[in-house]
Amino acid sequence: MTAGPYGATGYPPTAAPQVYEPHRLGGGSHLPLVAPHLAPGERVHAVVDIELSDLLRRVPRRYRKERDGLFQAVGFLLDLAGALVDAVEEAIGGFFRNLRRIFRGRGLSGGWDSQAGRFAVQVLTGGRGDRTYENRGVMLVFTDHRILLGSALSDGYHPYGEVPRGQLARIEPRMGSWSSRVEAHFADGSRVALEARDRHDAQALDLLVRGQVPPPKPAG
Repeated sequence: MTAGPYGATGYPPTAAPQVYEPHRLGGGSHLPLVAPHLAPGERVHAVVDIELSDLLRRVPRRYRKERDGLFQAVGFLLDLAGALVDAVEEAIGGFFRNLRRIFRGRGLSGGWDSQAGRFAVQVLTGGRGDRTYENRGVMLVFTDHRILLGSALSDGYHPYGEVPRGQLARIEPRMGSWSSRVEAHFADGSRVALEARDRHDAQALDLLVRGQVPPPKPAG
């Protein structure tokens, strides 16, 4: 059976979805979790589970989600103290991160306002609503119009944001014996480093950006 996209209308209960996606515990599919977030007629081509590289530094506070009401006023005071803590952490962590960059390259090129930077902010700040949370794992849902960013849990798919398909220009797998690195190049020339779960995921990302639909992920 050949691979094909999955639409918002679902699929027959007796038919296995022929879409590239991670294997959930128990062998179930992510697609029913994603379906409520699709527009009418929108079709899923693949679901890929990846992580942002640990070479990316903490998201600056000005790019994080704002609080509302009373929490915004109280948060201002907390942010003053938090900014001092962040500065200390960045001074220490940044030193070791710069050493690793000599051998592994930069985690983000183009800055936080670039297309790659905005992608990274959506992932790193996704999930919980507080401004100190750091998230690196993300489930990319490739549809025929966009790329949804989020996490899939037992109670459904939790979106972090989305990226137009045209922004992701090229995937450069750089996986080796000691590395699972994949570099995502964006249309504005910016770049972000990812960590693929396995070679199948890296190959699937490359095919998707080239406009091809990868075959279903092999078991195991």
